[in-house]
Amino acid sequence: MQTSYILVCDNMTSKAIISILLLVAIFIPFLTAPNANSQTGSAFTITVVTVGTPPPYQCALLPLEFSAQRGQLVWGYFTADVTMDIYVLSQTDFNAFVQGNTCSLPATAYPLFMQTQVVGSNNAYSATVPSNGIYYILFVYRNNGINQITSGFATIDLSYPPYITLTQVSASATATTFTSSNSTILTVNTAIPEFPIWGTAIPLILSITLAAAILRRKRN
Repeated sequence: MQTSYILVCDNMTSKAIISILLLVAIFIPFLTAPNANSQTGSAFTITVVTVGTPPPYQCALLPLEFSAQRGQLVWGYFTADVTMDIYVLSQTDFNAFVQGNTCSLPATAYPLFMQTQVVGSNNAYSATVPSNGIYYILFVYRNNGINQITSGFATIDLSYPPYITLTQVSASATATTFTSSNSTILTVNTAIPEFPIWGTAIPLILSITLAAAILRRKRN
């Protein structure tokens, strides 16, 4: 009777241990998840800018200047309520764009990034800076003669890395076909959750231990 009792207790203890390990493995990832309002991790700066509607069959430039170091990655997302062209340009290519006075990138230019006729939300851009210097994120709003918006200006929400500072530059002084733009800037931090390594390692170890315990029980 005593031997039977010990075996029953051992089985019950094994089941209890396995159940506890299983519950811990399931709930630890939730316990280690960061708070949604946490400011840890990488963050974007979000800028909201507006650009006035140009006359029919002309375009408006919205150049945003920034200084960057060689090898830095400049990336983010933007939302536009009207069709836009976006470029990431060096100082030389930006000057050539403005001086060309054609609303188009010169054939000799080498943009770090370009995408034309983009509208809507969650549009990604990315560029790696080749050398230290001044660069531009350039939006081009073309008026094709069809009334796309009634507000008289287009709105762009742009996110970019916090380690660069954007400065809006007026292009109206150097290109008569470009309409100057007005902007309002709002800066917020959007945290990207970071999960600690141990938050992944512990559930994995517990899962392996649980599997080993189950296999050992089956063999016995």
